[in-house]
Amino acid sequence: MNALYVVMLYGVEVPPEGLDGQPHTTEFIDMLEAYNKLDKEQQKLLENISLYQKAPVFSKEAIDIPKKVHPIVSTHKVTGQKGLYMGSYGAVPVGMENEPEKGKEFVQDLFETVLTRTPIYSHVWQKGDVLFWDNSQVMHRGLPYDATKYKRVALRLGVVDNLEAES
Repeated sequence: MNALYVVMLYGVEVPPEGLDGQPHTTEFIDMLEAYNKLDKEQQKLLENISLYQKAPVFSKEAIDIPKKVHPIVSTHKVTGQKGLYMGSYGAVPVGMENEPEKGKEFVQDLFETVLTRTPIYSHVWQKGDVLFWDNSQVMHRGLPYDATKYKRVALRLGVVDNLEAES
């Protein structure tokens, strides 16, 4: 299945707080801006690096899901701007498969650089909120909450880029 290009999330039921006692939030970071915040040397270095991406394993079946390879630098299909496509801390650069710890350290260092240079938008959820984002160039993560105390229900609508399926 192709990745969702545009995502809409509707908060039906929202936890009042996260594990930190603060309001429940989802963080967003613009990876086009993240790329632009890198110096030219870093941008050039990343141009030829791809990452093996693998989804977190939550079931026995998920173990068999193949890794996908994505270039770190991607070009937005509409605007033509370059941005970063990083996935997760678990990604490993192609060519470093035999040195996974070194590869993960490379990715973690890049994440730290991006996170210190690029603004993060933290959305404080309220029941009924609707958010849209360009999933091809915006990374997001929901911060943890106590699922034993609170329920979270959200409806997600995604748009898939069918042009990828035709290639």
